[in-house]
This record gives sequence, structure tokens and C-alpha cells, in this order.
Amino acid sequence: MIKEILNSISGIEIWPIIALFIFMALFIAVIVWAARLDKKIIKKMKELPLETDSTTNNGDNRHG
Repeated sequence: MIKEILNSISGIEIWPIIALFIFMALFIAVIVWAARLDKKIIKKMKELPLETDSTTNNGDNRHG
């Protein structure tokens, strides 16, 4: 049923191609952005989980 409906719509075959190009452009843009990111920022982000900051967690495990 769905195949018959999609076959009856003219020009529908272009939409998967457009979606693929949009996805690939976004994927390549993110890869380029990540490759050009400053190494100091990457190092800071990498070490964030290991930092101990008394203002963010005072040993209190209550939520809210």
C-alpha cells in the first residue's frame, strides 16, 4: 500500500538524495569544526570530569 502511494507521487525520488546531501554536509562540517578546534580547549574539556570543585559538589548527594 505505501509503495503504491509513493509510486503515484511524481518527483518524490529526489527527497532521499537531498536528505543524504544535507546529512553529509552536516557531518563534514562537524568533522572540520572538530579538527580545527583549539587544542587548549580540547585539553580543558578532557580534564573537566577529573576536576574537583568544592562549589559544585559539597558531598551532598541530594537532588533538587
